[in-house]
Amino acid sequence: MNQEQINKIFLPFMQADSSTTRNYGGTGLGLAITKNIVELMGGKLNVISVPSLGSSFSFEITFDTIEADDDKSEIVNFDLLEKPVFEGLLLICDDNPMNRQVICEHLTSVGLNAVVAENGKIAIEKVRQRMKKGEKPFDLIFMDIFMPVMDGIEAATAITEFNTGTPIVAMTANVMINDLEKYKMNGMPDFLSKPFTTQELWRLLMKYLTPVSMSAIDEQEQEREKDILHKKLQLNFIKNNRDLYNNIIKAISSGDIKLAHRIVHTLKGEAGMLGKSMLQGSAAEIEALLQSGSSEIPEYKMNHLKSELQSVLDELKPLLDEPRGKVEYLSKEDALALINKLEPMLENINPECVDLLDEIFAIPGSENLANSIEQYDFEAAMQALLLLREKLEENNE
Repeated sequence: MNQEQINKIFLPFMQADSSTTRNYGGTGLGLAITKNIVELMGGKLNVISVPSLGSSFSFEITFDTIEADDDKSEIVNFDLLEKPVFEGLLLICDDNPMNRQVICEHLTSVGLNAVVAENGKIAIEKVRQRMKKGEKPFDLIFMDIFMPVMDGIEAATAITEFNTGTPIVAMTANVMINDLEKYKMNGMPDFLSKPFTTQELWRLLMKYLTPVSMSAIDEQEQEREKDILHKKLQLNFIKNNRDLYNNIIKAISSGDIKLAHRIVHTLKGEAGMLGKSMLQGSAAEIEALLQSGSSEIPEYKMNHLKSELQSVLDELKPLLDEPRGKVEYLSKEDALALINKLEPMLENINPECVDLLDEIFAIPGSENLANSIEQYDFEAAMQALLLLREKLEENNE
């Protein structure tokens, strides 16, 4: 390999020669993972390479030694044997509706309520408003890194200066050792990787919150909830991404590389949550090029992304035709009664309002309200509810 190729091979989803992927397969993750593991153990991965001759990779790691115990070490089981249940209010800061839906569904299942913010600026304002009102600070904040308006690094730094005592956890797919150090330096000493498992979330929550109870894990119920959530995510993906490829092209053509990078980064994460590895890998390749500031994306890479995205959209399209909720609309009286029932639930950020979605969809013109609740955006849901009530009351006059 030449020096230019050596500089690329440690980047995720990158290979020294892209033709290798086409001929032999592979995602370009092996060396990136190896480098991260070696660095986590305090070492450094070195490479010496001569074109047409070969390459040599090496590393050295120093371990501390301890006196061996004659007794057999106890095997530690890292899986929780019981499901924790908490009380508390968390702030979720993430610009991606799908990410917000996933984390909020998980939090609801363990008794936690959540307030959502679409970017760092909104998150700062929500923290500031609670301080002004003399309300109890959030018990925990989950902070995405890449967001429009204000990113997670800047937001976490500002919130830390408020000295509320609320721990801030980075919620991101970028968990290389240099990324984690940057998060720590900016007020986020811990992280939750995307995508995460239920057990990973539970263990992290137990580091900062004390469970009010523990209950037996119902594996069948967990699988059922997992299937329901997966279908919701599929439906949101097809709803929100039908024009996504055109949006990427427009951003690149206009020179807004930062916007293009954010769109592709979001697509990569959503594809991962849906288990669409081919789309995820294609998006990751283009994300890496955009991250370097390049607007010259090879045409075959863009065509591949377009093809993989369209394939997923075509696969999920039948979900849009599935009947949802009640076939018959509610009467105006029943609709207003449901709205009156829903209003205090939204005011108190009660996640149980999600259980009313089938009834909400039976109200004429309730799409914005239902979609906001589905995405756990309670502020937008309240605005939609007030507008919907106003229209219904006007029609009653």
